[in-house]
Amino acid sequence: MSLLHRTKEYKGYGKQNYYHNEYMDEGDRVVKYKCHDYKSFDGKENTWHSDRSAVESWDKKDSSMPDWLRNKL
Repeated sequence: MSLLHRTKEYKGYGKQNYYHNEYMDEGDRVVKYKCHDYKSFDGKENTWHSDRSAVESWDKKDSSMPDWLRNKL
């Protein structure tokens, strides 16, 4: 599993919310992940948390894969 492309980070709705997308090469598929980094306060200190969820995926031979992404393979 290798990283093909990572988008620029953009702010979410809260003060401490940030998002970016990662495109990963996973064998015979390319998977787009939406990554979310956020800070929460537990009563004593702030801690950073990260979530990552698969949003979209393509076979490497799929014609619906974006051309710019196919060029990165």
